[in-house]
Amino acid sequence: MYINYMKTNYFTGIYNDLLPDARLEKRVERLMLALLNNGSAVINKCCKTLSEKEGAYRMLDNDSFDHNDLTEGAIQRLRENVKGGHLLCIQDTSEFNFTSHMGRIGKEDNDIGPVTKEKFNAGFFAHPVLVIDPCTQMPVGFSSVILWNRPWDKKNRHEREYKKLDITEKESYRWIASALKTKESLSGADSITIIADRECDIYEIFAAVPDGRTHLLIRANIDRTLSEGIKLTQKLSCSRIRSVYEFDVPAGKNRTKHTAKMSLKWEKVKIGHPVTKPVKNGSPAFVEMMVIEATELAESVKEGEDPVSWILLTTHNVKSASDALKCIEWYSMRWLIEELFHLLKTKGLCFEEAQLATGAGLKKLLVLALLVAQKIMTLRLSLDSSHKVKATLIFSQQEIKFLKIYMKELEGKTEKQKNPYDNGTIQWAAWGIARMGSWSGYKSHGPPGYITMKRGLVDFYNKMDGYDILSRYLDNEDLNRMTRRISGALCS
Repeated sequence: MYINYMKTNYFTGIYNDLLPDARLEKRVERLMLALLNNGSAVINKCCKTLSEKEGAYRMLDNDSFDHNDLTEGAIQRLRENVKGGHLLCIQDTSEFNFTSHMGRIGKEDNDIGPVTKEKFNAGFFAHPVLVIDPCTQMPVGFSSVILWNRPWDKKNRHEREYKKLDITEKESYRWIASALKTKESLSGADSITIIADRECDIYEIFAAVPDGRTHLLIRANIDRTLSEGIKLTQKLSCSRIRSVYEFDVPAGKNRTKHTAKMSLKWEKVKIGHPVTKPVKNGSPAFVEMMVIEATELAESVKEGEDPVSWILLTTHNVKSASDALKCIEWYSMRWLIEELFHLLKTKGLCFEEAQLATGAGLKKLLVLALLVAQKIMTLRLSLDSSHKVKATLIFSQQEIKFLKIYMKELEGKTEKQKNPYDNGTIQWAAWGIARMGSWSGYKSHGPPGYITMKRGLVDFYNKMDGYDILSRYLDNEDLNRMTRRISGALCS
């Protein structure tokens, strides 16, 4: 697959001819750079001067465009950069809670609504599709971003007769709408695989989305009835174990770190149309898919813990253990979108601390924050990739030039303290940025996290400001010498 990384260097030009005027386009670009440079979605923190803050607030409050226009710019950039190949498209939902800001926003705002069963919790939901290059295992953009909020007077499931509603009238239709939008956005790819968790186990998506170039890979949630009249789990219980493999389970909330010994099964199945739903014209009576079951064998399950177990439904043809394990590997990349949400919240960009007066402005800001978070993720994930990608994916030539000078201050005297990556690659740059974020640089200490990388970027851009000031007054030789001499104090 060919990904034109050279076109994704900068935010410059991403909204050309998509917003009402060029001044708005430039203002949006500047705000994205401010978000990236300062690592915060709070305008008062990411914009340094009063004029920058006022300009950002005016732009976000401008009702001549909305978050959908900003999303379209991101999709257009992705579409330009994708040329053939296979892409993974991971979709999921997260809520953004602004209950603590309701004194500023107000209940009359049509872009804010209840986000939990408790109606005093206010905010909106985001459902992005993060596109991953399976070769480099790095994100390349967003093929769809759906933002929505519930009305304050929304009736409950019983009042709406939820089970009788058409799928297009349910919130769960977002899974199908996102998949259809992704097919359109990635028309330049040879093939795509749409990946989702249990909530996307919906018969309508099995029937409406797959085609010759579009595949599904979804974790099963419902014990569905098959064409032969038995349940999915019954079919699997009668199936033979086709292979056994091992993988390292990381420590988690309810798991200890250990090596799991896994049994692997797969079968071709015909999933029947749900008996509780009427069969509509054009709706198939069944859909043919592959089911993959990976279950931890009793011999490796830790005492007091449940066995690791996945049941995946896919339209990919599985003929061997290698095919099944490839699908499992692809599905395991779903954690990337969870990391994306983590980076947007908590100690990352702290999006839920954004102090805006309108839900519409918050939705615009979220689209921009998604694009910035993707850049931070790409930088961090590059350290896990063996593929050599140029640092121009993230940085300008001036920034790379500064990194080359400053890298000497980040490296130690021993070989273990040297940057191990090829000069000028994104991995080389990521190592330096992580060191600025207080990472030790030793592989034995484990890789840096997203928060470390964000801190490093903030420190890098602060130092870059000082470098830019010096570059206006010194020639190259003096600039390099002065930068090395005061490198530790450039941002003071």
